[in-house]
Amino acid sequence: MSRVLVTGGAGFIGSHVVDKLIAAGHEPRILDVRPSPYHPDVEAVIGDMCVLDDMLRAADGCDAIAHLAAAADVGEVQQDPLGSEQLNARGTANVLEAARRLEVGRVVYASTIWVYSDVDAEHVDEATLLAPPAHLYTATKLAGELYCRSYRELYRVESTVLRFGIPYGPRARPAAVIPIFVRKALAGEPLTLAGGGLQTRRFVYVEDIADGVVAGLAPQAADRTYNLVGDEEVTIREIAERVRDEIGDVELVMTEGRAGDFKGAEISGARAAAELGWEASTPFAEGLRRYVAWHREHVDVAPAPAAVAVPAAAAATPAVIGSDAAVAAPARRRGSRRVSVRRVARDTGLVLIGVLAALLAALAGTVGAALLDGTDDLSHYARGHALVTLVIVAGVATVAATAVGARRRATARA
Repeated sequence: MSRVLVTGGAGFIGSHVVDKLIAAGHEPRILDVRPSPYHPDVEAVIGDMCVLDDMLRAADGCDAIAHLAAAADVGEVQQDPLGSEQLNARGTANVLEAARRLEVGRVVYASTIWVYSDVDAEHVDEATLLAPPAHLYTATKLAGELYCRSYRELYRVESTVLRFGIPYGPRARPAAVIPIFVRKALAGEPLTLAGGGLQTRRFVYVEDIADGVVAGLAPQAADRTYNLVGDEEVTIREIAERVRDEIGDVELVMTEGRAGDFKGAEISGARAAAELGWEASTPFAEGLRRYVAWHREHVDVAPAPAAVAVPAAAAATPAVIGSDAAVAAPARRRGSRRVSVRRVARDTGLVLIGVLAALLAALAGTVGAALLDGTDDLSHYARGHALVTLVIVAGVATVAATAVGARRRATARA
């Protein structure tokens, strides 16, 4: 058994990796910016891998790091290039630096088959020379691969690079293509196909990918790169059609393709099969059925409650049916009477404080006047200041009584 830190362990792929590590007898530890909704009983460190101290704290005592945390939505990467670069590239550098300082035995790095997106070839494998990437997402993931190589050559930090096919399945990110299609189809909205939906994908069911990550911890995987891809070539249009078959008839809308999109070269997974004994075992149709079932159970919003008939008297007071607003209205009225009593008590206290202040002022005036005249006889001055005190007290009491009466009348109207 080994202790394995999973960066991004509360996320889509990372949470499934935690499941598979437990099943294989390993002891996972999660590093994420949020608690895991799937593994509340697994040891976790809440922190940011972009902060080296957090990374060192999380990796301390671990035998390996499965580095899954990343900005994985190509659209979000395009919208936030600097934040995505920091997370994908410099975050990976922090992971490798923590492994170097703490002498962690292995870093398993989650890369992507998008690194082949600019290669002008019909067939590619791990030995294919890569072209400079057009999309920033691809560039940041490729930077992570290069950092793994540099840390291996300079510091002897072992690493395994896994180029994931397109993952899908339960807990998937809402912005991924299959969740988008399923959500829109369930809502009766049209499905948009960029570039006519002719691009092909090697989708991989997420549990199969998680098995591949665990296999990447094997001794023979040290300093190797593997494509974790499925055997089925599926076009985006076929996905839309299968989603339509699973859920119901929806319209398909064609739009222009996006820049840097993966063109769909045939990617070999032979090395992973030969060296790790790993192959994607879940057919796409079966995986899609599982995802739709999970989505229906966990993602769909419950239908709005039916309208409730409201008596005419109650209808005069606006209320939100199905919320706590209608129930809370009487409570607020009862509370207003309690508040009025507290206000009266407060006003009475203010009157007493005013009286006390007036008495102190009179006493101070008496003593001060006597001292100025150089006499010890205070009686003459006390009589004069007592009269002033009575006038002040009467004024304070009158003002307070007026305020209390006004509040009581306002409360009675409420």
